Amino acid sequence: MLKLLIQFIVIGCVFALNSFAVIAAEIALLDEADVVVTSRATNERQVALKQALSTVFIKNSGLTSVLEHPLIKSHINKPESLLTQYGYSQVDDELVLKANFDHKRIISVLREAELPVWGRQRPSTLLWMSIENAGDRAILADAAESDIRTQIDLDANNKGIPILLPVMDLDDVMQVNVSDVRGMFADVVANASKRYQADYFAMADIDQVGGFVRFNVALFDKGNASGVMQPLINHQAEVADYEQATDEILSRLAGYFVSQYAFADSGNSAQTKLTLVGVQTMAQLVDIEAYLTQLSAIKSVSLSQFKADTVTYNLSLFGDASDLEKLLSINKRLTQIDTVNTVVPPNLNAGQENSINNVDPNLDSETTVSLIYQWH
Repeated sequence: MLKLLIQFIVIGCVFALNSFAVIAAEIALLDEADVVVTSRATNERQVALKQALSTVFIKNSGLTSVLEHPLIKSHINKPESLLTQYGYSQVDDELVLKANFDHKRIISVLREAELPVWGRQRPSTLLWMSIENAGDRAILADAAESDIRTQIDLDANNKGIPILLPVMDLDDVMQVNVSDVRGMFADVVANASKRYQADYFAMADIDQVGGFVRFNVALFDKGNASGVMQPLINHQAEVADYEQATDEILSRLAGYFVSQYAFADSGNSAQTKLTLVGVQTMAQLVDIEAYLTQLSAIKSVSLSQFKADTVTYNLSLFGDASDLEKLLSINKRLTQIDTVNTVVPPNLNAGQENSINNVDPNLDSETTVSLIYQWH
C-alpha cells in the first residue's frame, strides 16, 4: 500500500523571504511530493503520481475537499499533464518516488475551478498538546521522540501548516502545566507563549478512553492577548486512534487558516493602492515586489511611484482590500498607518518630482481603496 513520505528538514517552512524577518512562515516546495513505492513498475508509478498530485493540490489550497472538484479530479487522473519531472531515491531502505509539478499551472487550475488558493506565506502556530506518556500526562515538547510527535510533523507538512511545539525548558515548566492545557486556561498559556515567534497558539488535549480516543482543540490569536481571550475555534470529538486525532486537530487548524488566508477569485477584480513608507533601497524594492507577487489575494502588481522612502503600488485583487489586509497583518515588518477606506486624492502626485512615477489608466482615483503601511 502506498503511503506518502513527507520530508521533515525545513521542507515545509522557511521563516524568511529574503530580507523579510517575519513571524509568518513561508511554505516551500509547494510543487512537489514524495511517495513510497514498492517497485518502479509503470502501474505503481501511475498510482504514485496521482497521489503526489493530490497532495500538491491540497498543499496549495489547504483543503482536502478540493479533490472532489471535477476539474481537479480530471487532472489527478492524468497527472502527466502537470508533471515537470520525477525520480526515484532510496530512503531508509524504502524506494521513494519524488514528483515535481508545474506550480503556476497548479494555481491556474485552482483559479479556474474557483477554489481557494493559499499562498506561500502562512501564519505559524504554537501548539501546546497534553498527552499521556508512560502512564503520566505531559505537555508534548519539541524534542520529544514519539509516534505522535512524528505524526504532527507528517500532518503539518502534508497540510502546509507551520507548527511549532514548546521546548518545555525551565521557563515553560514554571509557567504552564498539564492542568492549564487540559483546562484550556488561555490566559496562562498566552503569557507563556509570548517568548515564541508565532502568530497563533493552540491548546489540544488527547485522551485514551476505552476503545476510542477523545480530543479537544482550541485556537487563539497570539497578538490579541488583552482582555478575556475567546477561542477562534473550539472543537472536540471522539475518534478511533491517536493518528486520527492528530490528523483531525491539524485539519481543524488548517480549515480556520484557509478561511482567513486562502482566497478564490471573486470575479470582481477590485483595485487597490498600497503605499509603503520606509523603503530605503532598490534591493528592498525587489524583495517587496517578490513578496507581493506571491500573496494569494493579489492578481497583479504594478509599481506606481517610488520617491524618497515611499513606494506605491497599483494592485489588482482576487477579492477585496480586507482580504489583502489579513495577509499583510501577519507580516511583522508592516504596520498599518491608515484606514482601508482612505480615498486616494486625484492630484496626489501633482507638483512632485518622482524617481519613478507610473500612472495606471485602469485605476479610478476617485474610488480606489488605499492602504498605507510603515515598512520596518
